[in-house]
Amino acid sequence: MIKILLSLFLGYLFGSISFAVLISRLKGVDIRKVGTGNPGAANVFRQVGKPYGIAVWILDTVKGVVPMFIAHKILHLPVLIIAATGALAIAGHCWSLFLKFKGGKGVATMGGVTLYLMPLLFPLGAILYFWVQGTGRKPVIIYSAFAIFFIACYLSYRFKLLFLFSYGKLLTGIPWLELVLSMIILLGVAILANIPTIKELKEQWGKR
Repeated sequence: MIKILLSLFLGYLFGSISFAVLISRLKGVDIRKVGTGNPGAANVFRQVGKPYGIAVWILDTVKGVVPMFIAHKILHLPVLIIAATGALAIAGHCWSLFLKFKGGKGVATMGGVTLYLMPLLFPLGAILYFWVQGTGRKPVIIYSAFAIFFIACYLSYRFKLLFLFSYGKLLTGIPWLELVLSMIILLGVAILANIPTIKELKEQWGKR
């Protein structure tokens, strides 16, 4: 139990580190007061500079990977706890301990979690994300992207193509129920973190 609580705490702690705020301060910018006000890689990219935005994106991705690696390789915890640790890293980014429980949208950190659990699907997730962004984030496109990703996940599992990062064994060695529950945990946190954005998109779509 102590190892589980430690893993979950580390996930939230790592996620709470706002690299967008830290890096933008190096340029004398408070990223929460410019552009969209969102302390994330995209806002840093636009308001501070491309190299800084890319650095934030990489670091936000890594902070999703590191606590999961600790949970997996050092604490030797089961897949569901590893996924929950990643979910808390996303939660930490969105409701940061160091930003009065405010934060970004968790996209890059979600990418890091996906990279650790399902590295072969990480490129697909990135492509779908930019597809959604490039088409104006229409609800039908968002739903389609989710459907494509989950279908790809199932097919990869079904045909033994999907590997867990550094597990050294096929994902089929893990019960399907654990994989589904892990994805539900991650999806649940992502939805909770982006409820305002979802409402905004629904309102915009309803006006068309």
